[in-house]
Amino acid sequence: MREATHDPTAPLATGLSPAELRLLLSFAYTGAVAGPWSTVLEAAETSLRYQAWGLLTLCLDVFTHGLTPDTGLDVLAFAVAYGLAQVSRVAEDYILATFPSVVATPAFLDLPAHLLIRLLRSDGLNVLHELEALEAASRWLTANRDGQEDVAKEVLSSVRFALMSTWELKKVSSVTAGVADPKVIRELIVASLAPMAQLPCRVRSLQEVLVVCGGEKLTSNLAARKPSRHLWFAHRYLSTVGLVKKVEWRALGHFPDGPRFRHAIAVVGNILYILGGKHYYGVHDTLASVYRYQPLDNSWERLASMTCGRSYFPAVALGDFIYALGGSSGELYCTDTVECYDLTNDTWRRCQPLPMALCGHAACALDGALYVSGGCDEASQCQASLLRYVPGAPAKLLAPMNGPRAGHIMEEAGGQLYVAGGLCQRAGQMGYKDQLAFEVYSPKLDIWVLLSPLPRAHVVGGAAVVGGELLVLGGYSHDTYQDTHLIHAYQPAARRWITRGTLPHAYTDLQACVLTVPPALHRALFP
Repeated sequence: MREATHDPTAPLATGLSPAELRLLLSFAYTGAVAGPWSTVLEAAETSLRYQAWGLLTLCLDVFTHGLTPDTGLDVLAFAVAYGLAQVSRVAEDYILATFPSVVATPAFLDLPAHLLIRLLRSDGLNVLHELEALEAASRWLTANRDGQEDVAKEVLSSVRFALMSTWELKKVSSVTAGVADPKVIRELIVASLAPMAQLPCRVRSLQEVLVVCGGEKLTSNLAARKPSRHLWFAHRYLSTVGLVKKVEWRALGHFPDGPRFRHAIAVVGNILYILGGKHYYGVHDTLASVYRYQPLDNSWERLASMTCGRSYFPAVALGDFIYALGGSSGELYCTDTVECYDLTNDTWRRCQPLPMALCGHAACALDGALYVSGGCDEASQCQASLLRYVPGAPAKLLAPMNGPRAGHIMEEAGGQLYVAGGLCQRAGQMGYKDQLAFEVYSPKLDIWVLLSPLPRAHVVGGAAVVGGELLVLGGYSHDTYQDTHLIHAYQPAARRWITRGTLPHAYTDLQACVLTVPPALHRALFP
């Protein structure tokens, strides 16, 4: 009570500042931390200083589950400073995976030199080509030129010049102009290319990799198609001259019961679930079977089958369940039925149906709900609708997309929903055309915003979010009836599309996901 008459900006007798006391009292009464990101960091520091473990647990949960390119570096610096090893590992893995987006943030320029060097020297650094690592180092050195001459060589020596193509090496001098002595750069390049330096120069590879599953592809006989039973993973991205990069693909496994396309997949805890689809092209060839794949030991397990065969449908994991929504079922062009798989009990049960029968729609989970976009109805009309489906409650119609689409993809990234690809009806004409429009949905505002259109058609292609980028791959063009083997990546920070590389084959009706694969597969060619 005595301190109530003192200067409110002066520290209290206990050593607590008024701001710190306000944070602790607010948490004691609400059990939450309210305010901007800086407040969360301040709360974490206060909780460590005064051993407020409940507040610290809350802050660490925000750190590890709410990472973004803008906040990841702050979390890493905080965790390293206070010796929080687990938080440090999570933050570092996130930064390595989303490095192109992290580099574009203002916080990157404030990164301590020792942490920048640690990131650049990591085998898990996610860069399209090694020149990106050099560009990041040069950007940081330009912003930290004063007093950083002593560390410039150490920072630049962390770049793996031996992994650069001839085209990249020719650009080194222009990228490093003004940040380092050209003589030093030449010495680093020569040292990295020396015969004795080749062994230590390891290829960068992410722990989590892009995996493509099944689909169908053209054969040498252009009138025939061949369904695939293979799983491939992207081991590394190769630097080449030109706009299209190459990807080194390695075999991960194959379906135990033959080829499969127009199927659905879900990933729960690095376990891949394969649901439904078709073995071949007959009306009665729609599958109800479900398999579970463990990539770390390359094992398959047959699970309880769905209550009916489904193809051309999405499956989404939410909580302890996987939901199969609509799709084509045998002789029915599309259905409104929904069923969910209990991961614990290996059983299926019916859920409340969709408001309309759909096939070729897309779905994903966000904030405890399922979102379902587009698709074709029973009259083969493409829809622009977006549904919010909460198990046990009626589905709710949200703001529609800017245009109808089916055979498209939808992925969640950064708390927003991105849709791309597919096809739509021709205006005033019979038939369909490619849908190149690309848009993003904000659940908080219930609005769609159009972004840069897709560079190329991807009808019934696959998609995944890798390293903060949205990858759209495979599929075909309805306008030309040509398959595509291209992988296009949208970079939210730069708001642009780039070509990430190519698939092993030009697949359509495929699925893609992100998995952690055994380290031995990465080391097979590069010990």
